Amino acid sequence: MSALIALIGRRARQQWPLLAALLAVVAIGATLLGTCALLVTRTGGQALEVVAARADPDNTRVTAFTVDIRGKDVRSVADDTRALLQTTLDPFASTTAARASSAIRSLPSAPADGNGTAAETYLAAVEDLPARAQLLDGRWPQAKGEAVILESTARILDLKVGARVGLGSELRQDPAPALDVTVVGIARPLAGTGWDRDPLAGTGYDFAFQDGRTAQPVHAYGPFLVGLDDLLDGASTVDRLEITARPDLSHASRTDLDAVARAVTGADRRLDRTLGERVRIQRVESFLPATLRQAREQQRVTAAAVLAVALVGCVLTATALALAGRLTAGVRTGETGLLSALGVSRNQFALVAAAEALALAALAAAIAVPASAGLHSWLTHRQPLSGAGLATGAAANGPQVAAVIAGALALAAVLVVMAVRPAPTGGQFLVRSGVDVLLVAFAVVGWWQLTAQPSGSGARADVVRVAAPALLLTAGAALALRSAVPVLTAVDRLARRSRGLALPLAAFEAARRPHTVAAGLLIALACAAGTFGTAFDATWQRSQRDQADLSVGTDLALRVAAPPSAGDGAAIGAATGGVVSPAMNRGIAVGQWVGGGGAAPRLVAIDTARSAALLRGRGGENQSWTRVGAGLSPEIRAAGVPVPADLTIAGTATGGVEVLATPRLLLQDGTGVRTPCAGPAFPLDGMPHRFPSCAPGHLVAVFLSLISSGPVGESGTLAGVTVTLSVPGAGPDWTAFSAPPDPQMLTNPAVGATPTTLTMTADVQFYGFYDGARTLVATAFGNPGPVPVAVSARFASDLKARVGSRLSLTVGTTPVPVVVTSVVPSVPGAPGAAAILADIDLLSRAVIRGGDPTFPMDAWWVGHPRPDAPERVADLHLGTVVTRAGEAARLTGSPPRAGLPGALRLLVPAAALLLFAGVALHVTFDLRARALEVARLRGLGVSRREIRTVLLGQHMAVLLPPLLAGALVGALATYGVAPPMIRSDTGAVPVPPVVPLWPWGHEAILVALLLAGCLLAVTVVATFQSRQADAARLRVTS
Repeated sequence: MSALIALIGRRARQQWPLLAALLAVVAIGATLLGTCALLVTRTGGQALEVVAARADPDNTRVTAFTVDIRGKDVRSVADDTRALLQTTLDPFASTTAARASSAIRSLPSAPADGNGTAAETYLAAVEDLPARAQLLDGRWPQAKGEAVILESTARILDLKVGARVGLGSELRQDPAPALDVTVVGIARPLAGTGWDRDPLAGTGYDFAFQDGRTAQPVHAYGPFLVGLDDLLDGASTVDRLEITARPDLSHASRTDLDAVARAVTGADRRLDRTLGERVRIQRVESFLPATLRQAREQQRVTAAAVLAVALVGCVLTATALALAGRLTAGVRTGETGLLSALGVSRNQFALVAAAEALALAALAAAIAVPASAGLHSWLTHRQPLSGAGLATGAAANGPQVAAVIAGALALAAVLVVMAVRPAPTGGQFLVRSGVDVLLVAFAVVGWWQLTAQPSGSGARADVVRVAAPALLLTAGAALALRSAVPVLTAVDRLARRSRGLALPLAAFEAARRPHTVAAGLLIALACAAGTFGTAFDATWQRSQRDQADLSVGTDLALRVAAPPSAGDGAAIGAATGGVVSPAMNRGIAVGQWVGGGGAAPRLVAIDTARSAALLRGRGGENQSWTRVGAGLSPEIRAAGVPVPADLTIAGTATGGVEVLATPRLLLQDGTGVRTPCAGPAFPLDGMPHRFPSCAPGHLVAVFLSLISSGPVGESGTLAGVTVTLSVPGAGPDWTAFSAPPDPQMLTNPAVGATPTTLTMTADVQFYGFYDGARTLVATAFGNPGPVPVAVSARFASDLKARVGSRLSLTVGTTPVPVVVTSVVPSVPGAPGAAAILADIDLLSRAVIRGGDPTFPMDAWWVGHPRPDAPERVADLHLGTVVTRAGEAARLTGSPPRAGLPGALRLLVPAAALLLFAGVALHVTFDLRARALEVARLRGLGVSRREIRTVLLGQHMAVLLPPLLAGALVGALATYGVAPPMIRSDTGAVPVPPVVPLWPWGHEAILVALLLAGCLLAVTVVATFQSRQADAARLRVTS
């Protein structure tokens, strides 16, 4: 044993350059493994913490909703709910905020309208009211019985600061008694601060409020905003109580996040047990578990891709070591023969090789652990990891050390195998062994499983994604080399016809030497890995941008929760400087079909006349969004007429029936948004009534809700109704119709215009005081008929719809007939969904035709906005801003996904380093083995220049074909492997489908650099060897 140890020591001193090269190759592979292990473990865990710290507050809050709480239980319910939420979020510190609204009360002091319509109001309390409303006059409530009212409420009720208002008793069984409040302040609600959850949505009044007690609308005013303690400690029944807890996740650990997610999931059951019979309905809502669950899914998908990169690096390192081991065995041929003659057994050779490999593995691991930690730290300080908040210092962890040690041992084992394997008899490395056939078979199976994996992500799919790239690249390189030998043989035959010496000799050597194929495998695989990594990165980046385009649907989307106000569109246009359109993107029902797989069909509506400026995302072949939008737009835009400030309305009714009319005007602004302006009910007594002031706009529709206010016979009475508005300039395009729910009760609808008025007439059938309302509608446009729509391919497949199909959509509660005019792969804003695209103007007309004045919108879409548009729009506090560029940045640079680009950018330099090391070893061994041959050539009078030409020609023939073949394999792998490997942020198949991208410029530069590096190594070694070749070496070696 001591003799063997001494042999290893002497060999190391004599062959230290060769051993240093072997150590470098093992260390490179182990360092790549260690870095990838850190990206998966340390960076992956840190990513979850950063996701939690950076998450939108609305995605981390936990809100408890309770309904119908009697006055005596309100305080205890609020305290118990707040305590449960804080306990649920332990150990994180959290802040809570409550808002509540009382049961409906009568409002005796409201101005009478002469028709007996009930007036109602309610109390409300907001814990952080100064952050949600702007105080215009007075102060915030401090003592019991003090209240703040909204500006619009104060204007309608003519209330000032200091006024005392009497509120009636609650309109429910066992009502709380009447009470008085003193107005101490007047405020204006701030947009985007939760007023959409107010019963009146922060409007301050509604003359057609449905309180759920009767079918007739009432006049509702409010809220009267009192202090939270005043409401909780009073006798009022609380109709709604909402308490929101917001945790501080800025320094969260992964363990604590997992614990809190589990606690939040079970919070609803615990609240039910805690509150018992004190509330009628309770519920806990939070997006925190879903946010963390999505981050984990993204991390798992990224980990699979990073491990695939690591496996490709390992295969490449093993190939380099196999070549190095073969060359090492060739260098030691004489030594091995001498030791065998001295009686050293095969087992002893294996023991020496194992000891030497173990020493190399230990040294490589000692180098790779700090090297991978430093490389990982360097990567995290570069984009996109640094931008994702994942920058960290150099530090090692257990999984990294284990991966480095295991990788070093596995790679060193290749050297042992190559040292003890018997000499090949066929003279070929791998090509004639049949291993390449098995590789191709495994690669075909891997590709088949990769392309056949489900749309979701599972463990089997992850294994396939890890192994498939390495299998396909290795199999492709092996196939490329199988064709290399016949090519070199053909070149040798052609070169023999040359009259010179250099070309035939170079071709002969390239075709006859067995180790050329071994070097070719490394060259082809390294080039394939490098080009594949570059193209995969470019394809992944492009896919994320494509997904962002289709997901947002436009350049900037502003999602609003409350109905739009007049002037919102103009403000957004001024803030963005782009093309602005109201938009709708919501789930609907199509006839009786509400979707499959839990996903409702979606309806997207915009101003399709400006589709080219608004819509983003890949369309179908020969289908531009301009062309699609042209088939959906109305031929004539609705213009309407301006509304004067002193608008009056008057009406008469025949047949001796007392009729009350409740008017509602629909006003259109410059962006096409139609906002309602409701007026109080008035009797049709021939007297003009002043209409409340409305926001600026053009009148496009008038709704008249008609009811009888007196007794009518059992057989009913037919009344002729005439209503006139003092609106000048109405044209002949106005039409009138009877709207649901009882259109047959209103006949002969008509509308006429004069230069100063707009007059509506109809015959109305009444059956009594409690009869339902009849609705007469006049519009500045005709019946739109079936609305033309474009449907997604999934929608067409699910419903077997095609161009010309007629369907019925339910928008709100209104059925809307549509006709399919085109089929597109996906609808912008609804990627992969069964979706419909329509024009929002035509859709609004159809909804109005169904008797609903509500404008169907929930967002604003902006095309070509200015660079600072997101910040300027956010300052308007109208809703949530999402941009196409921001979504692309989120997809490419989100913490759980940022590790993939970093790992891909490691693969290219690792492949280059391994290639250069392998080529240098190959050339050195080859020239060392041919030293005698070169010396003989010199003895025959061949010049050094000719020798150098022969050597360069030989190695060019060995280098160039595998390099080009490797680039071809990388391209094929990009087109065949990259699309099924790339997944969306949810782990599903991306929408739109991935389009492979081969960046010709980057790939050409990479191949040129690889070729230049290899040629430099060959030139340096060949030049040195040619200078050493002379007759003296011939005499010595012979």
